[in-house]
Amino acid sequence: MRLHPELVAGEGRACTELMRAMDGKVALKTGAEGFFIAILPEQKLGIALKAACGTTRAAECAIAALLVRLGALDANHPATLKRLNAPIKNWRGIETGVLKPAAGLI
Repeated sequence: MRLHPELVAGEGRACTELMRAMDGKVALKTGAEGFFIAILPEQKLGIALKAACGTTRAAECAIAALLVRLGALDANHPATLKRLNAPIKNWRGIETGVLKPAAGLI
């Protein structure tokens, strides 16, 4: 998974982009209904999270924030910025809000 992230979820997916951003140091996989897992072998850690709302974008934001907090993911990497403090737009492309991690998560 860590060596070939594109085989995990495909191009443009959070799993692929975030694993690439961490140069193979972390394995990630999203699941249905807002689940996300991360395996950090170098730190001997694993993360399993469930976004209570069940949305993918909430789970992506939370896992990115946790990985930044653990020092595994650069907060300024484009793949991170795409998921943290990202604008929420409606179908017409109008910004209606911002997706942010919970206070104190980073």
